[in-house]
Amino acid sequence: MIKELRRQIGTQYGILKMRLKNDTQRNLTNFYSESQNALVIIPNDEKSAECALSVVKFLGKRFRGQKRIVVAATQAATLIGQNTRAQVVRFDENDINFFYLPKKSFTKQFSKQKFDLVIDLNLGFVLFAAYLTVMVESRFRVSFAKEYGDLFYNVQYRSINERNKELPYNSLCDFLGKF
Repeated sequence: MIKELRRQIGTQYGILKMRLKNDTQRNLTNFYSESQNALVIIPNDEKSAECALSVVKFLGKRFRGQKRIVVAATQAATLIGQNTRAQVVRFDENDINFFYLPKKSFTKQFSKQKFDLVIDLNLGFVLFAAYLTVMVESRFRVSFAKEYGDLFYNVQYRSINERNKELPYNSLCDFLGKF
């Protein structure tokens, strides 16, 4: 019960931060093809991270080297690092504060970089990832449709078949390719 209360307080704080940003309305035409660099947030569980690898590889064709940074939990970071050339930033429980938000020491490493595109590959709402998308001040924040998604992301993709873990990630690649 206390855990859930802490999570709710963290979520409300993230929503407040997002509202204070005064996000402007943007034209989504060519948002993907005109982006110069991307930040990708990988799911924490290994099965989803393995499925999300297809998206990271897809983005590797568009963004090379320093232009593509992947944020992943320690166990998923090893998998991503071995299978792609992306720059991987690892996080663990020491980078998450009492309210399940990223600590300032963690977000500080992104403060000098500008991202045109942030993609959260978590299928469900993960407060750490949602708040990180707000903190990096990206023009376009992409995610799967989820609870609180309208508050944190300006591009949401709804997958038709969510039972098969690989299909949403593959169809997200198709969706991004259209822009």
